Amino acid sequence: MKRISLLLPLCVCAWMPVAAQQEQQMQAPADSVKNIAYIDSIFKELPEVMITGERPIVKAEQGKLVYDLPRLLGNLPVDNAYDAVKNLPGVMDLGEGLMLGGQEVTVVINGKVTTLSTGQLNALLKSIPVSRIEKAEVMYSAPARYQVRGAMINLVLASGTGHEPSLQGELYTAFNQNHFESLAERGSLLYSGRKFSADLLYSYSYDRDRRETDKEALHTLADGSTHQMDMYENTISRNNSHQIRLGMDYAFTDQHLLSLVYTTAFTDSKHNATVTGAQNSLTNSHADNQLHNTKLDYQTPFGLKAGVEFTYYRSPGSQLLYSTLGNETMNFLSRDNQRINQWRFYAGQEHTLGKDWGLNYGMAYTTALDHSFQRYYEPGTETLLPDNNMQSHRREQTLNFYAGLSKSFGQKFSADISLAAEQYHTDIWNEWSFYPVANLTYTPAAGHMLQLSLSSDKEYPEYWS
Repeated sequence: MKRISLLLPLCVCAWMPVAAQQEQQMQAPADSVKNIAYIDSIFKELPEVMITGERPIVKAEQGKLVYDLPRLLGNLPVDNAYDAVKNLPGVMDLGEGLMLGGQEVTVVINGKVTTLSTGQLNALLKSIPVSRIEKAEVMYSAPARYQVRGAMINLVLASGTGHEPSLQGELYTAFNQNHFESLAERGSLLYSGRKFSADLLYSYSYDRDRRETDKEALHTLADGSTHQMDMYENTISRNNSHQIRLGMDYAFTDQHLLSLVYTTAFTDSKHNATVTGAQNSLTNSHADNQLHNTKLDYQTPFGLKAGVEFTYYRSPGSQLLYSTLGNETMNFLSRDNQRINQWRFYAGQEHTLGKDWGLNYGMAYTTALDHSFQRYYEPGTETLLPDNNMQSHRREQTLNFYAGLSKSFGQKFSADISLAAEQYHTDIWNEWSFYPVANLTYTPAAGHMLQLSLSSDKEYPEYWS
């Protein structure tokens, strides 16, 4: 009885709208009835014909594979730009550098080549949060206008200009405990405006490491005698590293951009190694490195890009060694330093011609002064020892010219041909290199690319003694 009393009100409520609709249809004109029936038909059939789509993770564009990194990485445990590059298809991390398709690859940011070394660039990539990356452009044979030889990966960071003013930041920390502790921290701050944007990245890492090596060896000499050569080595090291990047962009108009990027890094490391056994030694070393890099870049709406970059690097260090092996003894204090000042000037022009033709040409000039020394002293008195001291004062200059043509034959086939000529000059060496590159690309479908690349590197060295 209770069940019937609950169902009766529900039936009445459900019948009332139906009865009202039937009454309105009887009173309404015939056209209104048809419209109601048509709308009702669409409402019922729409879910069955609903079309959903997704953006492709990778697509081929004019000889390069463009990866949508946020979608490619998905839920992978990736938090910085360096780890993001390692997860690109075909990329391998060999410890000392990245490889793409079995060849060395150069990583650039926003299409701009830097004078930073591989190690310095890798440290910078590890300080950039993956959330800042918009896409990655992979080229197995980069055209000459990028001023890169061989494979190249271009990381395009999200642009901050052209939006409503906003401020966002990100904090990251990681702690690891083995024998000793290690700590990594990173913070980023991004301001976006309609014409001006600025981003600040800071990363800090600290780690201590302990390694033990126990060697047992039995050496047999030509006279048949055997000698036991056992050694035990204990090494303790400590490293502190600070990395800062400040970037600012100002957009005068669309495609009219002035950019300034400042990067600095400080690294402090100490190592203590003790060896006992056949050889007895004690080594204490200390290194203190600092890097300053400033880059000013100007881009115009008519295809002109020009800029200047300055790099200052300083790496002083010292090492104290006490060592005995048999009847030989080595006791000395060494001090060394390397100081580099480097300037780079570049300019390039791109033209969009008719019938899908493109023309590009430009130049780059780099000059660097390297001043290094290494000296040896008595450990107690720090008296300069006369032997094995070294001092170097070297200037390097590189001048590069390039020109290229590109052509699109429909949406699936494109060609890019370029030639670069480069002169490398020092006080004792002069060398000319010619680097032609030809890329023929066929794109049968989205995300698929067939490319034929032809390149050569011909050098004509001259030597002055």
